[in-house]
Amino acid sequence: MSCIEIDKNRLICYNQPMRFMAIDFGLKRIGYSISDRTAMIAGFSKTIPNDSASVSFISGVCLNEEITNVIIGLALNSRGEEGEMCAHARKFGAALEARNADGSLRIDYFDETLTTVASHRVLIEANFSRKKRKNLVDGLAAKILLQKYLDDFNTKAGR
Repeated sequence: MSCIEIDKNRLICYNQPMRFMAIDFGLKRIGYSISDRTAMIAGFSKTIPNDSASVSFISGVCLNEEITNVIIGLALNSRGEEGEMCAHARKFGAALEARNADGSLRIDYFDETLTTVASHRVLIEANFSRKKRKNLVDGLAAKILLQKYLDDFNTKAGR
């Protein structure tokens, strides 16, 4: 079994390959992105509506794609504190964890500050229309969040 120290209070231990999903949580839409099987690169991303079926849908994707770790972005305020959106994101995380109560899915939280802003900039620079940006921005923000997390994770793992 291998363990990686995430910070001074948390370790991730594993004995099988890990695959990650990042979630950019919003009240109207949820963006998600899935890592490659090496857990080095943020890959596929998509935006879905946030509705009563969201937890079930994400749980199904995790099962089908053999996801071991879900990273949920927290939109911290300018002082680095959690606000109302963080409470909603944590509630979604708790529902996802309850749906996967067998322990097969690890839920973690990570600062997503400015990922949506960066996502908008990329899509504007690529000349996507406002309508197309609306459908892509959250998935791309999840991809940016996931890559930031994977870079941090892999640096700490010495990879």
